[in-house]
Order: sequence, then C-alpha cells, then structure tokens
Amino acid sequence: MDMAQIHRKEVETPLHCSHSVFYEVFRTEANLLPTVSPRNVKKIELVYPTTSWVDKVGSRKHVHFDEGGLESFNDEVVAIDREAHKITYRVLEGNLMMQLYHSFVATLEVKPGTAKWTIEFQKKNELCPDPDIYLQRLDSVSKDLDRHLSPKKD
Repeated sequence: MDMAQIHRKEVETPLHCSHSVFYEVFRTEANLLPTVSPRNVKKIELVYPTTSWVDKVGSRKHVHFDEGGLESFNDEVVAIDREAHKITYRVLEGNLMMQLYHSFVATLEVKPGTAKWTIEFQKKNELCPDPDIYLQRLDSVSKDLDRHLSPKKD
C-alpha cells in the first residue's frame, strides 16, 4: 500500500433543521459547539491572528475533544463556498491526530436535508487506523446541532 496516497471517507447526517442555519453555525458561530455538543467538543478557541468567529480563508481555531483533554488540534479554513454551503478545514497540528496522519482535511457540505463531512487524509504508515473515530465524532456533532436547531415538538 502506498502511504503517499490520499484516502477519502465521508459521513452524511440527515438534517431536520434549516440547512442554511446549520451551515451558518459552523461558519459564524462555532463557539456554540461546546454548548450544543458537550460530549464531543470540550472547548473551542480562536488562534492568533484570528479575532472573529466569522470564518474566512485563513481563520484558525483550537478545538479540544472531550477525551480528558488528550485530543486537541488546530485547524485552518482553507476554502469557503457560501453559495454551496461548503467549508474546508485543514488540521495544522494535533496531539494524537497528527501522529497518525501526514495530512488531514475535512470538508463540510450542507444541502437541504443533509450535512456531509468528507475527510481526506494521508496515513504515516500502514499500521495507522482509518480515522473512523473522527467521522463518528463529526456525525455526532452534526446530530446534536440538528437537534438543537430543529423546531421543538409539543
């Protein structure tokens, strides 16, 4: 197996809320994620020189997963397509993640009725696992946010 190969995996989450509102939370209010999905996101912070939660290309954040603080990473927005409701993030550094992968890119694409996360990664060696745990976490965050944004039923 060629380790230089870029692998690709994706997960789609059904949405019941407005797809544009869902997208806008990721684009402009990611600071809400620890409140909306506390099992999955422990803390999220802006990384210098980023000073606004409104994403633009070059925006950087530090994300802590809720695993005793062991798993955290810095990411950077590398592409935004507001019309297509799409954002692409590249992981710059991470305590566990970047020990396993040379590169890790995640793209969120939101359409009516669905949120799709696509991850592209390059393993450091063939013993490294596929990043299914990260896909499961992204799916779980998407489900939590959908529940939070969906109209409440009486």
